[in-house]
Amino acid sequence: MQDRVLLDTNIVLDYLLCRKEINPFWEKLPLYLIQHKIEFCLAAHQIATIEYVFIREAKRLGLWEKPQARLLWSLFLSKATIVKTPATFDRNHRLSQRDIEDYQIQLAAESAGCRIITRDNEFSALSDRCFPPQAYLSIAMESQATLVPFLDLKTPHTVLRSQLEAAFDRTLNSGWFVLGKEVEAFEHEFAAYCKAEHCVGVGSGLEALHLILRAYGIGPGDEVIVPANTYIATWLAISYTGAKPVPVEPEERTYNLNPKLIEAAITPQTKAIIPVHLYGLAADMDPINAIAARNGLKVIEDAAQAHGARYQGRRVGGLGDAAGFSFYPGKNLGALGDGGAVVTNDGELAEIVRWLRNYGSRVKYHNEVKGFNSRLDELQAALLRVKLRHLDKWNARRQQLADVYLAQLADANLSLPFVPDRAVPVWHVFAVRHPQRDTLQHCLQQAGIGTMIHYPIPPHLQPAYAELAFGVGAFPVTEAIHREILSLPISPHLSREQQARVIHTLRNGSRA
Repeated sequence: MQDRVLLDTNIVLDYLLCRKEINPFWEKLPLYLIQHKIEFCLAAHQIATIEYVFIREAKRLGLWEKPQARLLWSLFLSKATIVKTPATFDRNHRLSQRDIEDYQIQLAAESAGCRIITRDNEFSALSDRCFPPQAYLSIAMESQATLVPFLDLKTPHTVLRSQLEAAFDRTLNSGWFVLGKEVEAFEHEFAAYCKAEHCVGVGSGLEALHLILRAYGIGPGDEVIVPANTYIATWLAISYTGAKPVPVEPEERTYNLNPKLIEAAITPQTKAIIPVHLYGLAADMDPINAIAARNGLKVIEDAAQAHGARYQGRRVGGLGDAAGFSFYPGKNLGALGDGGAVVTNDGELAEIVRWLRNYGSRVKYHNEVKGFNSRLDELQAALLRVKLRHLDKWNARRQQLADVYLAQLADANLSLPFVPDRAVPVWHVFAVRHPQRDTLQHCLQQAGIGTMIHYPIPPHLQPAYAELAFGVGAFPVTEAIHREILSLPISPHLSREQQARVIHTLRNGSRA
C-alpha cells in the first residue's frame, strides 16, 4: 500500500458534509489517514471546486453559519498536501474524453506518485490508480507491518515538493542551465555552511577529488595515501591522475584512517593524504595534518559522506587543504542526480578547479589547460539550495535515531559504532559488525527490513586494482571489517515504529 493518496473531490465533500448515506466511510477514511500519518493530497485544481460546493451545500443545510463548519474546512486544507495539476494533457485519452476533471486528478496522482481514493465507479473502471474507500481501508489495515526501507528517498522529496517545484520553475524560467546564478548562489551558501572561503560545484564527488589532485599538480610517478577500507571512488580519483594509491589500514573502532600508520607509508613520491570521513564520522585530522606538515604533503578530505559533520567543533570541509563532497541522491545532502563540490580556503586552488571543470577555460573558447567537462548543473544547484536549508534538521534526526540504536542495542551481540569525543558525526551510515553478517542480513531481510553492506569487497581485492598485487591478508583489519559490516536503516524519515521493528529483529537475530 502506498503511503500517499490523492482524494477525489467526492471523498472530500463526503467528509466535510457528513454524507453518511452516500459514503459509509465518510469519517473513517480521513481519520485513518490522519491517525496513521498517511499523507493525503489534493490536486491544485480541486481546491476551488471543493470550496465552492462545500460552502454552497453547507449554506443550504444551514451549517455555514456555525463556526465548526469553517474550522473543519480550514483544518482539512491545512492537513492536505497540495500537488500540481499538470498543465498539458492528451485530449485523446479515454479519461479526458469522459471527464476532464477526473483526467486532471489522474495526471496529478501520476506526477505525485499517489493512489486515488474515489467512490466514482466509472472513474475506477478507467484508472488503475483508483481504490474505493472500503477497498483501500481493507488493504491498508492488512499491511500495517509495512516494509522498512534501508533508505527512504521518496518522503523528503514529497515533503519538500512545493519548494523543489518552485526551484525547478525558477530555473526553467531563467533560460540558463549551465554555470549560472543557481550554481553561483549554491557555491556561496555551501561554502558558508562549511565555514570555508570557496566552493566550486562539479559533476560528482569522484570528480571533486580528481580535480583537486589535478589542480595540485599530482600525476604519474606520484603517490597518494588513502584508507584501505574506503569506497573505490576515492582510489579512482587518484588513478585518474596517473598517480598511485597507497592504502593504509583504518582504526578498528572508528573505521577511519589510522594516523599512527601513515608515516610508515610515506616515500619520496608521496604528495598527499586523503583521509575519508567514513560513514559521516570525521577522521582524526589534527595528527594527520601534523604529519602532512612535517612531510610537505597536501591533505585532501573525502567528505562525500559527511555533510555537516564536526571535528573539534569545526565542520568538515575546512579541516585540510581542500575537500571533495558528493551530492549523490543517497547522501545526507543529495541532489536529484549526480553532483559534487570542491570546498577549500585556498583561493588559487579554487580558481584552477574552476578552469579544469570547464574545459580548462576561464574565457569561453580560450582554453589555457587541458580541462574536463565536470560542472554542477543549474537545476541540481537550485534543488540543493532547497535541501541545504533542511540539512541540519535532518542530521539532528539521524542523531536521535543513532542514540536509540546505541542505547537499545548495547547488550545485543553486535559491535556498535564508536564515536570519539573529538567528533560529532552526521550518521550517513549506522554500521554494525557481526561475525555472521550474512546470516543476520538474511534474518532482517526475511522480516522486511532493508540493509546495505558498505562495502562487500575492499578496493585492494577488486579486479580493477589487480595490478597492485595485493592478495587476501594484505590488510587484515580492512578485510575483517568488510566481512562483518552491516548498515542499518537510519534515514531521517524512519519512524519510531520502524526503528523499533529493526531493533526487535536485531536483538533476536544477532544471537544466531
